[in-house]
Amino acid sequence: VRRLLPVLRQVQTHTDLTGFAQECVQGKRVLDVGVVSHSAHYFEDAGWRHGKIVASASYCVGLDILEPLVQQLNQQGYNVRCMDATSEEDMGERFDVVFIGDVIEHVENPTNLLRFAKRHLLPNGRILVATPNPFSRKFFRRFFKQGVVVVNLDHLAWFTPTMALELARRTGLDFCAY
Repeated sequence: VRRLLPVLRQVQTHTDLTGFAQECVQGKRVLDVGVVSHSAHYFEDAGWRHGKIVASASYCVGLDILEPLVQQLNQQGYNVRCMDATSEEDMGERFDVVFIGDVIEHVENPTNLLRFAKRHLLPNGRILVATPNPFSRKFFRRFFKQGVVVVNLDHLAWFTPTMALELARRTGLDFCAY
């Protein structure tokens, strides 16, 4: 693991996750998990991640568990389904990319989330998972300044590269970069 992780580490030159995601989904069939982003006020924001992913992908289905907001997005013309992405359900569609942006830290069973994503991949498809970096300087600064770090109260876990490697192993996925 000590030899493997440095080989898999990639430094991204994008200034934001959305730009990176847009590049990865360009012209592809995409399943975007967790599109609501906590609140409807994001839907009109020019930087709303799902809106940018929809604009870049050739086809995109959004997924979220917040039914009233899913209905609102569908009324606005988006293709969004209300479904638990940790379930054993099969949507009956396959995708080039399953994007799980800032969701894995919210779920009780991250292996089920990854199994759901894997089930919906086309051959040679990719799962992209984004999650807060527990080693981020901002968290260390907050800790030293405030003596405690309070993050999103809905978060259940932090994920390190070693933990991501183990999640991939347990779900039969290849962990190819972080």
